[in-house]
Amino acid sequence: MRSLAIICGLKSEAAVIGRALAAVNAGERAGVWVPGAAAQRAEDMARTAIEEDEIAAMLSVGVSGALSPALRPGDLLIGGRVASERGERFDCDAALISMLKTALSPPAHQGESRDPEPLHALHQSLDPGFRRDERKEGTGVHFDAVLLGADSIIASAEDKARLFASYGAVAVDMESHGAARAAKAADVPFAAIRAIADPAGRALPKAALGAVAMDGSTRVIATLLKCAKAPGDFPALLLLGRDSGAALKTLGRSLDRLLGGLLLGLDL
Repeated sequence: MRSLAIICGLKSEAAVIGRALAAVNAGERAGVWVPGAAAQRAEDMARTAIEEDEIAAMLSVGVSGALSPALRPGDLLIGGRVASERGERFDCDAALISMLKTALSPPAHQGESRDPEPLHALHQSLDPGFRRDERKEGTGVHFDAVLLGADSIIASAEDKARLFASYGAVAVDMESHGAARAAKAADVPFAAIRAIADPAGRALPKAALGAVAMDGSTRVIATLLKCAKAPGDFPALLLLGRDSGAALKTLGRSLDRLLGGLLLGLDL
C-alpha cells in the first residue's frame, strides 16, 4: 500500500503530527518516524521506511531554529531546498510544494487568494533599522525557503549569522538533510514543513543543549538539574519553551490542511 512517510525529531512534534493525521482520517496512509535530533538516524529511519513500504512521498516536519533575522518564533516555512554543511543540495519536489500551496490557499469564496510574500523578497526589503518587536509571535507563512541541515546543534547567535551568510539558508534543523538524502537516493519525492522555534539573534541556553534523547523525548530532569547549576540560564530556557510552544502551535494549526492536501493530491 502506498503511503506518506513523515520524519520528525521530537516526540512533541510526533504528537502534533499524529493529531493532524487523525483529523484527516489518514489511517494507514501515513506513518511517522522519530529519530531524535540526529541526521544519521533520520537517514537510517527514512531508508528503512522506504525499504519496508511503498512510499509515495517523504516529509520532514518539525520545529527549526531561525538563521534569518526576518523570521520570528511561530513562522511557518515550506522548504524549497535543503542544504547541508557538506555542500549537498536537495531540491524539494515541485509537485508536493504545489499541493502544499493549494492546501494553504483560502477558499475561492473568501476572495482572490495570494501566495505569501516569498522569503527572499522579505530579506531584500528588510531595513537593518526596522524593528518588529511589536509582534511577539510569528504568523507568517513563507514558501521556497532554503533550509540548512546541521549535524550538530547551532547554539550561538554568531554561528547562526555565519551560516545565514554562508549558505543563504533561513532556518536550521538536524533531521531534514538526513531524510532528504535517503529520499533522493531512492528517487522518492521529498518536501519539508518547519516552524520557527527560536529567533536568529538569541543563543540557546547551555542547559538546553543535549536536552533531546535519542528517542526524541525531552530530558526534563537532566535539563532542570543543569539549570540549577547555572540559574542564569533559566530565563532563556523559559523563552525557548515559550517559543517552541509557538512553533508547535503553528504546526497544530496548519498540519491538518497540509497533510490532508498531500493525501488528496497523492491519491492515497
